[in-house]
Amino acid sequence: MTPSIPRRLFLSGTAAAAAALAAPPATARTASAAPATCELALANRSLPGTVHAYVTGHEQGTGRWLLLRPDGGVYRPDSPAAPMTPLPVDCAIPLGGPGSAPRVLTLPQMFGARVYFVRDGRLDFFLNPGPALVEPAFATPTDPNYHRTWSFCEFTFNPQQLYANISYVDLVTALPIGLTLTGDGTHTVAPLPNGAVDRIAGDLTAQAARDGQPWDRLVTRGGDGRVLRVVSPTQLMAPYFDRPDQMPFRSYFAPYVDAVWAKYRTTDLRIDLQGGRGVRTGRVSGDVLTFTGGHAFTKPASKDVFTCNHGPFANNPGDSDDKKAILARLAAGFNRSILLSHPSQPNGTTTADYYRDAVTNHWSRVVHANSPIGYAFPYDDVRPDGQPDVSGAAHDGNPRRFTVTVGA
Repeated sequence: MTPSIPRRLFLSGTAAAAAALAAPPATARTASAAPATCELALANRSLPGTVHAYVTGHEQGTGRWLLLRPDGGVYRPDSPAAPMTPLPVDCAIPLGGPGSAPRVLTLPQMFGARVYFVRDGRLDFFLNPGPALVEPAFATPTDPNYHRTWSFCEFTFNPQQLYANISYVDLVTALPIGLTLTGDGTHTVAPLPNGAVDRIAGDLTAQAARDGQPWDRLVTRGGDGRVLRVVSPTQLMAPYFDRPDQMPFRSYFAPYVDAVWAKYRTTDLRIDLQGGRGVRTGRVSGDVLTFTGGHAFTKPASKDVFTCNHGPFANNPGDSDDKKAILARLAAGFNRSILLSHPSQPNGTTTADYYRDAVTNHWSRVVHANSPIGYAFPYDDVRPDGQPDVSGAAHDGNPRRFTVTVGA
């Protein structure tokens, strides 16, 4: 297992990425590089009404923004004269009715990419000088797309492989997305089942009643009362990052963090880097948790735990691979609340051990309880050796057809 890197977390209405989408190493295939293009099939499995898709990302090699056109061509936007200029080209790809034949396009290599779906309407995209594409913002009420029913999956298609994931790091919506990637093998990621978003909303509302924390504020409803989406704690907290005294969940993890720091003043915390890279042992001295090799972590705040990319958990590109690997497993241990019960990480645990403490990432707990697979926080791909991958990802070094479906 290689060091995990956070999926991109959108922390503003302009969809600026705090961390880039990162793909794992390509599958074992040394005969040739990945093809320059592959088929992209977009299909509506079960949704009545009108459904449109959008495909956005950065062109491999140049880094320029590009969008696929509905005629199968590629649109590379020019830099506009002013910020928030409406996208001048209609890139909405219409899909057929429930169970209809997929729309098949040619997908070029691109990274930091997304496939969006929207029901009974279209999405508004904008351009800032650069150009920089301003994508829809699900956590910003002033965004014109806020009250629409839409969702997305993420992918990167580079010279090594095509890697895609259904990420629930930011949100779950009423539009379940599924993936099938065909290449040297066939890789399938199931969508959320019928009713899952309503159950997630209900479970989080019940959790708020139990512990008094604002889990119910993660739920966004439309004017008719239906659940449009449920966002992660990070999205609720993000607008308050410059006002920490008003930030929801600001001290939520503090009791658990204090207990962990107290435990490992007198006990070794052992973290296996996995992949044959050895075990690093940590102890708390003063207010710092230091591992063999000199990798040190100050006490994290709740924001650091939820985002996995602030304070001592900031993912710094210049850090060593060992420190990144420790960070990933430490952050996962806090989110799953298994650091007090298991002094060896991550091996020796199973999913049955996760989220058992009263102070835990209940967003992740509830998402996993209602989904067959999915990525609920930035290091959710950390797993014990021999345990199944439940991160909702598919990758292949020889992709021939990438099918993205919407509907349960």
